[in-house]
Amino acid sequence: MTMIVTLSVEEASKQLGLSKKVVRKLIRKGEIRASNVGTSCKPLYRIRQAALDKFLDDNDVIGMEG
Repeated sequence: MTMIVTLSVEEASKQLGLSKKVVRKLIRKGEIRASNVGTSCKPLYRIRQAALDKFLDDNDVIGMEG
């Protein structure tokens, strides 16, 4: 059986090297898929590791610009 790994905003922010505020913003913009296990007034997001991996894959930079 495959186990689904979920991360808190804090754990995801550490993996990405971003602040928790930026990760929450990316979730609200729909760039990172997450589930809200809290309330609409006080969201408590859980992010699947697969969603974080997809975000990284979708934002790969190949080569150098400029």
